[in-house]
Amino acid sequence: MEQIPSSGQEKDYNLNEISKSEENRHSRIGTIFLLFFLLVIWPLSSYLLMSESGQGSGLSAAGKDELKVATQIYIPTILIQLLVFLLIFLIILREKDNLSSIGLKGFNFNNLLIGIIFWVVISSFLLALSLFLQFNKLFTPPEVTYLLPQTRIQKILWVIMASSASLSEESAFRGFVLTRLNFYLKNWWFTILIASLSFSLGHLYQGVIGMIFAGIYGVAFSLLFLWRKSLTPCIIAHFLQDITPLFAPI
Repeated sequence: MEQIPSSGQEKDYNLNEISKSEENRHSRIGTIFLLFFLLVIWPLSSYLLMSESGQGSGLSAAGKDELKVATQIYIPTILIQLLVFLLIFLIILREKDNLSSIGLKGFNFNNLLIGIIFWVVISSFLLALSLFLQFNKLFTPPEVTYLLPQTRIQKILWVIMASSASLSEESAFRGFVLTRLNFYLKNWWFTILIASLSFSLGHLYQGVIGMIFAGIYGVAFSLLFLWRKSLTPCIIAHFLQDITPLFAPI
């Protein structure tokens, strides 16, 4: 015979349900806040950091203060990227989930190789497109040489910055945004469009064409992530793309 809960037991049960409901609500609020931060605030702050550092701090291709490049661009960028990844990690913990839910898994040789091949293909395509536009005088490369490393210390910081960018940006725009935003939109293509547009806005300092190229990268990285269900090839390709200026300065 089923035991009828006492009034005290019923009260405890209801309190537990209320507690779980409140916890889920707070978790959703945290997720929505982080989506807004990643889609709006972070790209705009990245654009302002890069553009203001180049225009308002006396940094230029003709004569740049090497210390300012490190302290006003490289180090702040690294710290922001690490803080963003920490914020993502904390929100995922609050959701009672783990990092594999945003694709931080599949660290194997196949994904490594796919990431390298993907980088070669997409980079070659965009390089050819850039040269075609320049040849036909449809595109003038923006002045961003003030960002490039010159000294040994700067190059080390650049590699660290490329590593933190590939981890944090892929975890944010591909891993977290795609999986969480699509939960509300229920449309992968619309979700990819929004995530890639936001990703491209953070590269507006490279000019309109640079922003469009970043958007193309964003769409391609998104499709790669959905295909492999892992951020590993995306992170590898992103890192290779970011360290390219060390070997082939633009």
